[in-house]
Amino acid sequence: MHKFNTEQKVYQVGKVKIGGQPGELPTVLIGSIFWLGQKMVQDANKGIFDPKQAEDIINKMETLSDITGVPFAFDIVGTTEEAFGKYIDFVAKHSEAPLMLDAMSPRTRMKAAGLAKDMGLQDRCLYNSVYKGVRDAEQNIKGQWNQNVNSAC
Repeated sequence: MHKFNTEQKVYQVGKVKIGGQPGELPTVLIGSIFWLGQKMVQDANKGIFDPKQAEDIINKMETLSDITGVPFAFDIVGTTEEAFGKYIDFVAKHSEAPLMLDAMSPRTRMKAAGLAKDMGLQDRCLYNSVYKGVRDAEQNIKGQWNQNVNSAC
């Protein structure tokens, strides 16, 4: 098996360890939920969704993880701060899995990060969608979150 010469770090995100040398830890499965066009999402801007369908998806992920031993995280996709507030709250109450916050808009991603922090969930979150074009304000949030993750290890 391939081994990196550079030291590989392991991060604790919620109850899941991520990173390390290849084969050191199981791969983490990431499943998207509340994505635009998903049938259970009735109004993406207001965050209106079918809670029974969402709970079924969460339970299926939990069951498959238990059967396979593969840990998982939820990639929560939102289009507005209002929607993210409902989505993050719902998933956090129904699962202990790590949460990834995903949106097309940097402003919306930053608002979602603030909501998660206000809910006391930052130790369970990964700030998703950091890329080459990220502006300073978003980089600062990423830096703050990395400090939280590093201190949790």
